[in-house]
Amino acid sequence: MKAFDEDFLNKLEQLKLHSKKTIQGGTGGNRRSKAKGSSIEFSDFREYSPGDDYRSIDWNAYARFEKLFIKLYMEERETNISILLDSSASMGKTDPNKAIAAKRLAAIFAYVALASYDRTCLAAINKSTVDQVPYFSGKAGFPRILSFLEGIEFNGETQLNKAIKSFSPLYGKRGITILISDLFSHEGYEEGLKWLKYNHQEIVLVHLLSQQELDPGWTGPHKLIDVETNKEVQVEMTHQALNLYKRSLDDFLEGIRGFCSQMDIGYTLVNSQLSIEDIVFDSLYKAGILS
Repeated sequence: MKAFDEDFLNKLEQLKLHSKKTIQGGTGGNRRSKAKGSSIEFSDFREYSPGDDYRSIDWNAYARFEKLFIKLYMEERETNISILLDSSASMGKTDPNKAIAAKRLAAIFAYVALASYDRTCLAAINKSTVDQVPYFSGKAGFPRILSFLEGIEFNGETQLNKAIKSFSPLYGKRGITILISDLFSHEGYEEGLKWLKYNHQEIVLVHLLSQQELDPGWTGPHKLIDVETNKEVQVEMTHQALNLYKRSLDDFLEGIRGFCSQMDIGYTLVNSQLSIEDIVFDSLYKAGILS
């Protein structure tokens, strides 16, 4: 997978994964916790970033190192960020743009989390958890993420409910779970997302669809083959058929938006045809997923 250039990574470092709730976890991160009592106890240092509270700058450290550091206190906590990437065939086996967008999105979320000193895990799922990078922290480990993503192949059938529940590292860990998927799962996705909620996860759902899925634009007779089941359907793509498709797509998307609103899940629809800059600094930023 093509690495990001330094300028783009610097821009990512200014972003944070938005959390609607305060997170309680281990020490060392860059999020506010509900922890009381020892909250004013000094814990650690980290380099100053634009937007940090200047009152936390350690001027003695600046005098020694000529660099700005801020003091971290016990209420500044890391949290567990779990990134689940749908690696089923529909996510990119026959569409390079969709596959590339899926991997780059997973890498971006991982980098933003690691830059915020959060513990991060990345897993590929389809019928179950296919493979994963266990929780770790620190930007120095980012090449592990890129290497892992490089090896992902989009194969198999989507069974999101089963796959999400198979993600065992989540047990007992509060945090944020990001799911990147096209949601083309015959059994649905609702039970899996409810299971995440039950396990005290704040959920971010990035719904990735290709331009062809959003607007086929075909005419004439076609043989459509399901990339996951190999089932074939003969269709005549008339103006009426395209209108029926678009109505079905609208109903599908409206159902997802309604479910996410009801369950307080952060949701955004992403077109894989867009540039990665537009996805990050327009789609994800405007949706309040990154801030």
